[in-house]
Amino acid sequence: MARTRITSGVISDEFQTSSALTGTSIDIDWNSAQVFTLTPSGNTTFTFSDFKVGMVKILVVTGAGSTNTLAFPLEANKIGGDYDDTSNVKNFIQIVCTSDTGNGEFFYTISQPA
Repeated sequence: MARTRITSGVISDEFQTSSALTGTSIDIDWNSAQVFTLTPSGNTTFTFSDFKVGMVKILVVTGAGSTNTLAFPLEANKIGGDYDDTSNVKNFIQIVCTSDTGNGEFFYTISQPA
Protein backbone atom coordinates (compact mmCIF):
# COMPACT_ATOMS: atom_id res chain seq x y z
CA MET A 1 0.00 0.00 0.00
CA ALA A 2 1.39 3.37 -1.00
CA ARG A 3 1.59 5.98 1.73
CA THR A 4 0.84 9.62 1.14
CA ARG A 5 2.63 12.21 3.21
CA ILE A 6 0.57 15.23 4.19
CA THR A 7 2.55 18.41 4.64
CA SER A 8 1.53 21.67 6.29
CA GLY A 9 1.38 23.26 2.84
CA VAL A 10 -1.75 21.27 1.96
CA ILE A 11 -3.53 21.62 5.29
CA SER A 12 -6.01 24.48 5.34
CA ASP A 13 -6.07 27.37 7.83
CA GLU A 14 -8.82 25.76 9.88
CA PHE A 15 -6.23 23.25 11.15
CA GLN A 16 -3.08 25.32 11.63
CA THR A 17 -3.73 28.97 12.42
CA SER A 18 -4.66 31.13 15.38
CA SER A 19 -7.10 34.04 15.31
CA ALA A 20 -7.58 36.81 17.87
CA LEU A 21 -11.23 37.54 18.64
CA THR A 22 -12.64 40.91 19.71
CA GLY A 23 -16.02 42.23 20.77
CA THR A 24 -18.79 40.90 22.97
CA SER A 25 -20.96 39.24 20.31
CA ILE A 26 -18.65 36.90 18.43
CA ASP A 27 -19.33 34.45 15.61
CA ILE A 28 -16.67 31.76 15.52
CA ASP A 29 -16.21 30.64 11.91
CA TRP A 30 -14.92 27.08 12.31
CA ASN A 31 -13.23 27.23 8.89
CA SER A 32 -11.09 30.25 9.74
CA ALA A 33 -8.64 28.93 12.36
CA GLN A 34 -7.81 26.09 14.76
CA VAL A 35 -7.14 28.19 17.86
CA PHE A 36 -8.99 31.36 18.89
CA THR A 37 -7.80 33.80 21.55
CA LEU A 38 -9.74 36.40 23.49
CA THR A 39 -9.46 38.73 26.46
CA PRO A 40 -13.08 39.75 27.08
CA SER A 41 -14.05 43.40 27.24
CA GLY A 42 -17.43 42.52 28.76
CA ASN A 43 -19.94 39.67 28.93
CA THR A 44 -19.39 37.72 25.71
CA THR A 45 -21.83 35.68 23.62
CA PHE A 46 -20.56 33.20 21.02
CA THR A 47 -22.27 31.83 17.93
CA PHE A 48 -20.81 29.17 15.62
CA SER A 49 -20.75 28.93 11.82
CA ASP A 50 -19.19 26.71 9.11
CA PHE A 51 -18.82 23.70 11.42
CA LYS A 52 -18.65 20.04 10.41
CA VAL A 53 -18.92 16.82 12.43
CA GLY A 54 -15.62 15.91 14.06
CA MET A 55 -14.10 19.38 14.02
CA VAL A 56 -12.43 20.43 17.28
CA LYS A 57 -11.64 24.04 18.13
CA ILE A 58 -9.68 25.60 20.96
CA LEU A 59 -10.46 28.90 22.67
CA VAL A 60 -7.83 30.42 24.93
CA VAL A 61 -9.63 33.09 26.92
CA THR A 62 -7.48 35.22 29.21
CA GLY A 63 -9.27 36.55 32.25
CA ALA A 64 -9.74 40.32 32.28
CA GLY A 65 -9.89 40.73 36.07
CA SER A 66 -13.58 41.52 36.16
CA THR A 67 -16.82 39.55 36.42
CA ASN A 68 -17.24 38.91 32.69
CA THR A 69 -19.18 35.84 31.59
CA LEU A 70 -19.09 33.68 28.47
CA ALA A 71 -22.30 32.45 26.82
CA PHE A 72 -22.24 29.62 24.30
CA PRO A 73 -24.99 28.61 21.84
CA LEU A 74 -27.86 26.54 23.26
CA GLU A 75 -26.57 23.62 21.16
CA ALA A 76 -23.27 23.65 23.09
CA ASN A 77 -23.28 21.25 26.03
CA LYS A 78 -20.82 21.93 28.83
CA ILE A 79 -19.13 18.76 30.06
CA GLY A 80 -17.22 20.37 32.90
CA GLY A 81 -15.24 23.28 34.25
CA ASP A 82 -16.05 26.94 34.74
CA TYR A 83 -14.71 30.14 33.24
CA ASP A 84 -12.34 32.09 35.53
CA ASP A 85 -12.18 35.82 34.73
CA THR A 86 -9.39 36.49 37.23
CA SER A 87 -6.79 38.79 35.65
CA ASN A 88 -4.34 36.93 33.38
CA VAL A 89 -5.78 33.46 34.10
CA LYS A 90 -5.71 31.36 30.92
CA ASN A 91 -8.91 29.41 30.28
CA PHE A 92 -8.48 26.50 27.88
CA ILE A 93 -11.81 25.74 26.21
CA GLN A 94 -12.03 22.76 23.89
CA ILE A 95 -15.14 22.41 21.72
CA VAL A 96 -16.06 19.44 19.51
CA CYS A 97 -18.84 19.36 16.90
CA THR A 98 -20.87 16.13 17.05
CA SER A 99 -23.63 17.08 14.60
CA ASP A 100 -23.75 19.57 11.74
CA THR A 101 -27.49 19.22 11.18
CA GLY A 102 -29.43 22.45 11.72
CA ASN A 103 -27.69 24.56 14.35
CA GLY A 104 -25.35 21.67 15.17
CA GLU A 105 -24.49 19.95 18.42
CA PHE A 106 -21.34 20.63 20.43
CA PHE A 107 -19.67 19.55 23.64
CA TYR A 108 -17.10 21.67 25.50
CA THR A 109 -14.87 21.71 28.55
CA ILE A 110 -13.16 24.59 30.35
CA SER A 111 -9.96 24.22 32.34
CA GLN A 112 -7.09 26.32 33.64
CA PRO A 113 -3.40 25.50 34.08
CA ALA A 114 -2.59 23.73 37.35
